[in-house]
Amino acid sequence: MSNKNKTVIKPGAKGSLLVLCWLLLVVPSLFFLLVSSCSSVESSVLNKEEVAAEEQEESSDLEWTEVSRIIVLGNVDWTDTGLEVKEDQEIYFSAEKQISLQRGNPMAWCGPDGMDRKTMQQPISDKNIGALIGKVVWLISIEVDEETGEEIRHEIIEKFYIGSADQVRMPISGRLFLGVNENVVGDNSGEFEVIIYLPLLP
Repeated sequence: MSNKNKTVIKPGAKGSLLVLCWLLLVVPSLFFLLVSSCSSVESSVLNKEEVAAEEQEESSDLEWTEVSRIIVLGNVDWTDTGLEVKEDQEIYFSAEKQISLQRGNPMAWCGPDGMDRKTMQQPISDKNIGALIGKVVWLISIEVDEETGEEIRHEIIEKFYIGSADQVRMPISGRLFLGVNENVVGDNSGEFEVIIYLPLLP
């Protein structure tokens, strides 16, 4: 009877071998899924960036036509432009001249970009005081007080910064107003001259 070497696999070794085989099959699959997921996320981010870039490029390629010139007095809270705008409508503003934030003070003059100072007493607190700003007013309804006869206006108001020149997408539909980024305007003087442009339709 011949003696032949036999390989004996112990029960514990069989379990280890099965685990190894399982890892060899599953780990590559998990790695593939992980890579695919990362690629999908990256592709999604890139797509969003590409869309944003395309929108910005299309916006910058717009041709504009002047539709209105508005004088914004420094001592008036808000100036009605007489324009009704639509939500997401693109409007370009260009402004010049100066106002004084304190009549008689030669150091208080500023252009449409405002003075390099910010206070809590401003309609838009994180922008320069005295800067040119805008707002859109969406009138919901008007009620009349039966006792006083006073009109009560229910409105939605969205404010935005303009400065000396800016292209702004309207936040809501409604009436467009222009003003100065300061709440106390009674002691102001001077004016901004603002030109309003709309995209030239093909």
